[in-house]
Amino acid sequence: MEEIRFENLRFCEQAMAWVKKLYYNSFPPEERRTWSDIERLLAAASSPYNIDLILHGGEFVGFISWWQFLDFCYVEHFAVESAWRGVGIGARAISQFVESSLTPVVLEVELPRNGEIAQRRIAFYLRNGFVAHPDFEYIQPSYGDGLPSVPLMLMTARISENVDLKHLSRRLREVVYGVK
Repeated sequence: MEEIRFENLRFCEQAMAWVKKLYYNSFPPEERRTWSDIERLLAAASSPYNIDLILHGGEFVGFISWWQFLDFCYVEHFAVESAWRGVGIGARAISQFVESSLTPVVLEVELPRNGEIAQRRIAFYLRNGFVAHPDFEYIQPSYGDGLPSVPLMLMTARISENVDLKHLSRRLREVVYGVK
């Protein structure tokens, strides 16, 4: 089986174009930031924001964008090229990412009531070591003017059962979404 490798994205124009195309094809407007915001975050020397290319046999197959906090890692976006879905690449990539993280990992998913795709996405993360927190009410703040906030569910990996979801939520609102 060919190796999955992560490579941090820092202004390689070709790779930026691949990520941008997959980003816009994979996420609805209310669940993504502007590309200029992404470029600004990547350009800031002390930014906790990162994008890693996911490479399989040296070929670009997806990306993961994430924020490193002192006590946890937040996965903001994770996408695999459609040609590579359903063959285990995504599972291997997210598992490898979680295993290599020095801190617990947190992410947001659509609510199960949003339909079959949301349910399949939740099942994917559950199979790959994440725990769902359906009883914790979480709303993703708006990414910008004219965009709605979105009710989502937090999922965590490698984190204790008595995780302080309020703390995680507050940190995400303040740092990731800029809401005080």
